[in-house]
Amino acid sequence: MKSTGKWASLCVGLLIFLGVLVANSFWTVKRPDIFRLLSDACITSAAVVGGSGVLIFASSMGTFDMLAYGFILIFDRFRYNTRKQQYRDFYEYKQAKGERQRPVAHMLIVGIVFFLFSWIFSFIWQKSF
Repeated sequence: MKSTGKWASLCVGLLIFLGVLVANSFWTVKRPDIFRLLSDACITSAAVVGGSGVLIFASSMGTFDMLAYGFILIFDRFRYNTRKQQYRDFYEYKQAKGERQRPVAHMLIVGIVFFLFSWIFSFIWQKSF
C-alpha cells in the first residue's frame, strides 16, 4: 500500500475536524464550551473516516456482493452493447472482485484516534462544570 492512503485519511479527518470548528464559529464559543465543540468535531471525523473504513472492510469481506451484482445486471440491461455482458454469473463476479482487495486499516486507526480524542475532550468538558 502506498503511504499516500495513510496520509489522505488523516488529512480528510483533519479537514472535517476543522470544518466543524469553523461551521460552529469556534472563535466565539466561551471557554467551557470549547471542549464540547472539540469533542463534536472529533466524533464527526471519527464517524466519517472510521465509518467509511468499516463499510469498505465489510464490502471487501463480501457483505454487499449480491446487491452490487444485482445492480450490475440492471445497468447491463441499459447499456448499448447488451450482448457483451461484464460477468456471466455471480461466481465469475465474485472471482473478479476477490482480486481487488483494498487495505482499510489506516482508516480504522484514524477513526479510533479521533474517537479517543472525542472521548477525552468530552470528559474534560463534563469535569469543567
